[in-house]
Amino acid sequence: MKMTLRQLEVFEAVARQGQVSRAADELGMTGPAASMALGELEKQLSVRLFERVGNRLKLNAQGAQLLPLATELLHQAGKIEGLFTARSSVLAGELKVGASTTIGNFLLAKSAVAFGQLHSEALVDVSIHNTLKVIEQVANFDVELGFIEGHCVDRRLTVTPWHKDSLKVFCHPAHPFAGKRVSVEEVRGQPWVLREEGSGTREVFVNAAHDLGLHPEARFCFSTADAIKLAVKQGAGLGVLSQLALEREFARRELGLVEVEGLSLTRQFFLIRHKSRQPTALAEAFVTFCQSFFDIRP
Repeated sequence: MKMTLRQLEVFEAVARQGQVSRAADELGMTGPAASMALGELEKQLSVRLFERVGNRLKLNAQGAQLLPLATELLHQAGKIEGLFTARSSVLAGELKVGASTTIGNFLLAKSAVAFGQLHSEALVDVSIHNTLKVIEQVANFDVELGFIEGHCVDRRLTVTPWHKDSLKVFCHPAHPFAGKRVSVEEVRGQPWVLREEGSGTREVFVNAAHDLGLHPEARFCFSTADAIKLAVKQGAGLGVLSQLALEREFARRELGLVEVEGLSLTRQFFLIRHKSRQPTALAEAFVTFCQSFFDIRP
């Protein structure tokens, strides 16, 4: 077998970038050199690894089969290099992390900055999406770590309980429910302002409401906490968000807390990783740092 780590690097980069030119830029190569490396790899394996769709390259079945193996091999090679590097004790490089909205905006935005201040040669790149998108990112090797608010049943991924949170129902401060404990019957038929489909916040709330025989009707749906709070302040209906996103508004009495009898909205956050991806030292260090930073206990 004459394939090289460089050929696998090019293949993995093209799989992520979708274009040879972008992969070449990332690896510090010329476009022709990257094309040649990819062509040699396909020649040695006697298969095509990509199909061209417009101006992009998409993995075919053979490429999708190779990708996790190539990624793992490259990570193992990186560990060997790090083991014998004089400054291997220094955490350096870029760690790509995916986080669902609440975790990304109210937790990881803080810890990523604090981690970078402690390790000046390391960069934690946090991309924020809803839970379904973060699961997709980890499954496609776009990020190494994923922090999600909803459930994950993708068998390619390991799912580990990470942190806990509580959702709160809230309303306009002049709403009759503001600051009160109300029954399920009183809430029934009320309009709701909710997160979009695929959001972990929405999934947890809807499941808990259904357990009480409550089927909330979403009058408006938004993908950000700020949009939901603004709509509720305009009297659009009742809202549900993490208490992390509501602390300031509750303190200023810009929104009113509503307690619904029997509605349990405590939820678990999860850390997800790809089973075929060897964890890097940088990723392990960041997870450990977050556990201490947020006082997360097993």
